[in-house]
Amino acid sequence: MIRSCLLALTVLQLFVSVALAADDAPEPVAIEQVLALGPLPVDAELMEKAGQAEGVRRALVGQVGEGSLPRAGQAVDAFGHSTEWQLSAPAELAPARRLQLWWFQLETERFVRGHLQVEGIRNAVVFVDGKQVDGGDEGHALDLRNGSHEVWIVHEGAAEAEDEAEGVEPSLAWQGRSAHDRATAHTRASRRVSAQRLTNAETVGDMAVSPDGRYLALAYERRDEAADTDVRRLEIRDLQTGGIVRQWTSGRPSALAWSPDGTKLAVQTENSLWLHERNSGQARALLLEQEGIGAWRWHPASHSILFGWVKKDETETDKRRRLRTLEDRWAGFRDITQIYQVDVASGIVRALTAEDRSVNVHDVVDGRVLLSHSVIDYAEPPHGLTRVFELDLEDGEQREIARLRSFNDIRYADEGYWLLAGPSLSTGDGDVTPGDVTPNDYDTQLYRLSTDGTQAVSLSRDFDPAFSGIERLADGNLLLSAVSGEESVLVHYDRDAQTLEIVDSGLGVIESFVASRTSPPTIVARGSDADAPQRVHRIGLDGDREVLVDSRETAYPDVVFGEVRDWSFTNADGVEIDGRYYLPPDFDPEKDYPLIVYYYGGTVPVNRQFTGRYPFNLWAANGYVIYVVQPRGAIGYGQDFSAKHVNAWGDYAADDIIEGTEKFVAAHDFVSEERIGNIGASYGGFMTMYLATKTDLFAASISHAGISALTSYWGEGWWGYAYSGIASKGSFPWNNRELYVEHSPVYNADKIDTPMLLLHGEADTNVPVGESDNMFTALKLLGREVEMVEFPGQDHWILDREQRYVWWDTILAWYDRWLKDEPEWWQNLYPES
Repeated sequence: MIRSCLLALTVLQLFVSVALAADDAPEPVAIEQVLALGPLPVDAELMEKAGQAEGVRRALVGQVGEGSLPRAGQAVDAFGHSTEWQLSAPAELAPARRLQLWWFQLETERFVRGHLQVEGIRNAVVFVDGKQVDGGDEGHALDLRNGSHEVWIVHEGAAEAEDEAEGVEPSLAWQGRSAHDRATAHTRASRRVSAQRLTNAETVGDMAVSPDGRYLALAYERRDEAADTDVRRLEIRDLQTGGIVRQWTSGRPSALAWSPDGTKLAVQTENSLWLHERNSGQARALLLEQEGIGAWRWHPASHSILFGWVKKDETETDKRRRLRTLEDRWAGFRDITQIYQVDVASGIVRALTAEDRSVNVHDVVDGRVLLSHSVIDYAEPPHGLTRVFELDLEDGEQREIARLRSFNDIRYADEGYWLLAGPSLSTGDGDVTPGDVTPNDYDTQLYRLSTDGTQAVSLSRDFDPAFSGIERLADGNLLLSAVSGEESVLVHYDRDAQTLEIVDSGLGVIESFVASRTSPPTIVARGSDADAPQRVHRIGLDGDREVLVDSRETAYPDVVFGEVRDWSFTNADGVEIDGRYYLPPDFDPEKDYPLIVYYYGGTVPVNRQFTGRYPFNLWAANGYVIYVVQPRGAIGYGQDFSAKHVNAWGDYAADDIIEGTEKFVAAHDFVSEERIGNIGASYGGFMTMYLATKTDLFAASISHAGISALTSYWGEGWWGYAYSGIASKGSFPWNNRELYVEHSPVYNADKIDTPMLLLHGEADTNVPVGESDNMFTALKLLGREVEMVEFPGQDHWILDREQRYVWWDTILAWYDRWLKDEPEWWQNLYPES
């Protein structure tokens, strides 16, 4: 009886709340004006009878909606007819049954829910942000993020009396669910950036320049939202004339390279390696559907290609599996890659190595190949060795060059070798830190290694940037990629002058580069800036450059971005700490904005890349100011700076983040000191947890793939022991308990009061999901405000496209909840029921 009464009371309360909600629902807001195209030269009735009406509508939106936003007076030519976009009121729609197209934007300033009401229009089909939206009794239900939303309506004119209720004239309206669910309609040719545009924009994924510097191969990729498909194409450009020599569609190439004589372009797509003749355009398969083809490179004589070929491990593991080494936990560790050579003319393949470990190719000269493979050796940090050796292609003889604990890459020099390795290289002199300081071996240096491998002379002791890649030019000089503060740059090394100079590329962050075999070389680099999307530049060592591709024009027309400004400060120890901040597109200095603070993960500074895993421009477009701070410990600022990462685990970085945030807020009146959020990933996720034990400065925190207990990460992460071999060099749980316990946030969880969101890929092998489980359990038992969201099947990064959208939504919804007092988006994503 009591249960029945309670049920009746609950139902009554539900009816009362629904009635109140209905009474509180705002009035529909009429959409007074649209941009109209049509009538188009398409017979709507015939289209329906032909059976592909849905495909025709989708194609219409996909094709007309590609590129720039429509503008009044802009013409569209089709089937010999020219039709112009016109500003029009929905009520003016004529009943002629011809295919027509309407466009407008719905602008929202927060997450909103409601319905787009479409009345008095025949066969109206609605597309919002490229997706078709079905209608219902109340209209077309829409859940809209904060941002600009394109609305396309394909229809067949005004409904006549026999089609609809008599007297209903054509109209459009927005009906919000509640008072805050407001959306503004407009036809301006401007929009804010969206998550879809950041991930779907056409970009260059790979490049190859011919040895003579004349021809450039570019591999493009984009996502067509309307067709729900990836679009890929390859093109060959003549850099002398600027024209496109050849263009074709293909699968996504994993590698491109011109033959040394410039007559052939080799293209790898999945398990095949194709050769495209430059002059004739003829294509033939050199290796066709051969599973396991890995990295490859041309022999200098153009007659063959050297490639890695993976032999998969077939050991039965369904009953049990013995782990023989720490690396044995790694997926694919038992797979072995050996080096093979394929003759271009005959297609005959031969094996060059047969080691018990996977082999890597670093360089090839006429008769010799420079190779390496790993050696299991845990005796000293970072608990591994690299064996570098040389192979004679004529007789197959090997010569060991060196066994190195610190190793990144190597190339042939006229005498000896060019080597990239950390400052603590035992045979080198690259360490410039004081005697009592342990250098950061991620701060990679350039060495000249002797022919016998016993002596390495540093060439970059007084050069702050940290190297990440190396290529030998035709004149014997070097072109290197490097981390230089917030930028990723190109560096030219002149062997005669023994100088290192940063090349003026015009790009803040270089993603990759290629160089011709001419002297001076033709260099082509692709990259971006904090406030500018991907571009491809042709670069000269003298600073001369030419823009070859600019995705700002093709993929981001009409998109309005906020300003990005540099901001640095001098900390309490007298060290300058670099940084920058992002402003919303409609920034008003008189307003009060919430602030998001971001910092590095690992030991690499947060570079000025336009987009990536953490899209600052998208966050700014949602009404946030973003402050990116580069605390001590990061590479690219000199060895003294990067050494603060070693055996510190937050000590210096936390001080800089807290001090920087306080000074940034004090210096900028438009930032609210009560509404500050912070976020970091991996080591940065650790920093989020660590900061929460040190300060109440932040009103909401996010840790992605963060480390809560140094010991469990050290032992359970697939390469936790190796990372710790550098970041915690010489320290272990048994000889430095203070570091492993006191610096582990979970041991200080009782000090945390900040609402915290823990994000983690369920299949993370670098930082296992148990690191977030630890903190989630602790904060739940302590009764603190904490949420945890896992992403099934995802590793250390959220790579799946649709899951990435949910991930980004989750981040912004969390901040909307705590920094804007707008919990509705979070509740929509994660309802309590």
